[in-house]
Amino acid sequence: MTRQETHPMPEAHSTTGADLVAPVIHEIVRILAPAPTEVVMADHRLIHDLGFHSLTLTELAFALEDLFDLDSVTPEQAMLLTSVGDVVGLIESAVARSEARPANDADVTEYCARYGVTWDPRG
Repeated sequence: MTRQETHPMPEAHSTTGADLVAPVIHEIVRILAPAPTEVVMADHRLIHDLGFHSLTLTELAFALEDLFDLDSVTPEQAMLLTSVGDVVGLIESAVARSEARPANDADVTEYCARYGVTWDPRG
């Protein structure tokens, strides 16, 4: 009889799933928006409605790159992102093309916790 080697099971990483891309982005935008709002809507304009400026837009870009494992947003892409819906569309398209991945629950939870917010993917 031979001894069987055991290999640890790979750790399961729960992701929010492609269907929760928009809620994750809405929550991150809500957290970072200089003009506080209870609810972020797709038609909210980043600059005019939510008060984003160059620094907070940069912080948003870094958060999205980290959470969705996204390559850098090009200046050309950034110029087209005027509303929350535009940001969601960019990320959803990148996920669909496998240029990004759905955010990991643990990463979103950790990011939100930095700002004293509890992430609940169920809404």
